[in-house]
Amino acid sequence: MRSTSRTGRRRLPAGERRAEILRAASVIAVSEGLDKLTAKRVAQAVGVVPGLVDYHFKSADELIAAAFSHAATADNDAVFEHAARTDHPVDQVRQLMQAWLHQDRDPVSLLWLDAWQASRRRPALLTAVTRQMNAAQDRLQAHIEAGVSQGCFRLDNAGYAAMHILVLIDGLSPQAAMRTKIDYAEVRELITATAERILGLDEGTLAATQDHDRTDT
Repeated sequence: MRSTSRTGRRRLPAGERRAEILRAASVIAVSEGLDKLTAKRVAQAVGVVPGLVDYHFKSADELIAAAFSHAATADNDAVFEHAARTDHPVDQVRQLMQAWLHQDRDPVSLLWLDAWQASRRRPALLTAVTRQMNAAQDRLQAHIEAGVSQGCFRLDNAGYAAMHILVLIDGLSPQAAMRTKIDYAEVRELITATAERILGLDEGTLAATQDHDRTDT
């Protein structure tokens, strides 16, 4: 039988406890913002003493970077894995666009905005943000390259196209922060029309016929 701590919590192996703390930190990062992410707040959520959080994450920068990476990876995995359920490259990009241009993603957009701002003074977070941005671009580029090889997209540089589209998507982060309401119908029309031109698609090819059913992240 596993022992319990003085707080009544069951003792876990170090790896399991770190994973539990990281999951809680990720939830707080998305729901409350990176500025609320402290060892004390995470410990409260997990039901442990703050010193245990400090044991697993040696600094606030390390904790924030890890929580951001966990949340961003989960979001990207959910979006790209959902798109991969269809075989056609155009359908895959359409699914990606619909997921990224949905109001359900506002909390993740705000998380990214937090991370970009805070990374100026947090080296570990800057590394994590850069890695996540590159990973998303690489995954989108792979979808685009598959479309080019199958004759679906007409363009010369898949990497540039992926970066261009993601820059458009990233523009939603400050909009989500500053506006009380975003007209996503207009946003989708604007960004998908631009993406169609970037990919050499006919007008309306990527237009969503109905709202995309997001998977939970």
